[in-house]
Amino acid sequence: MLFRIIALISVMSILFRQSFLRFNTIFTAEGKIPALFSMKAYGSWLLRHAGTSLSSKTFTRAKSILHDWTANYYPGWTRWIFIGVGASVVSLAASGFFFAIFIPRGIFGLPLLAHVILGGLFAISLAALLFWRGRVYLFDGEEEAVFESFARPVFKNLSKTFFRKILFWAFATFGFVQVLTALGSMLPVFTLEAQRVMMEIHRYSALCLLLTTIVLIDIAFIPQRRP
Repeated sequence: MLFRIIALISVMSILFRQSFLRFNTIFTAEGKIPALFSMKAYGSWLLRHAGTSLSSKTFTRAKSILHDWTANYYPGWTRWIFIGVGASVVSLAASGFFFAIFIPRGIFGLPLLAHVILGGLFAISLAALLFWRGRVYLFDGEEEAVFESFARPVFKNLSKTFFRKILFWAFATFGFVQVLTALGSMLPVFTLEAQRVMMEIHRYSALCLLLTTIVLIDIAFIPQRRP
């Protein structure tokens, strides 16, 4: 029950944060100052754009953006790396969180078998992703210096590129934890209590991975829109 509450609140909170930041950025760029605590203005904007986002034109545009992005960063056969990571993350999140939130027993049977197979695909795809794109997200000298001065309010001045690098390595870290805890919970060398602990870590790292993915998708793929 606790995990269900935390998962629902955290996902709704991150979705609200990202959409509200986009709302505030758009109106600021237009020279308008929204009432930051007026849910009416934000709600009207959200409903208006949520409606247009479901149109076929929007899906066509999203497909075009995704195609151009993969053509630039994942040319040729390497697009299967991106497809493998994306498909496995979406499928694992959908199956894992559906059973974790709505089915008291948790995931079992054929869905569990499919979840394990998709986990293997995710592990392979994540390794390929780090091999193919990891060097692009390495921190340079100035960015490394930021981590040496956490006592100062450095996060207010992070560039979008730097923030994207942080998200990428957070995604990789939580993904690595997912793979290790999934394997550990299935190996007979650990006690039942240790396996239970690993499953709890697996759950919460999956939640952190989902939240990281939401923010990463928002800043990397969704363009700024006008009100």
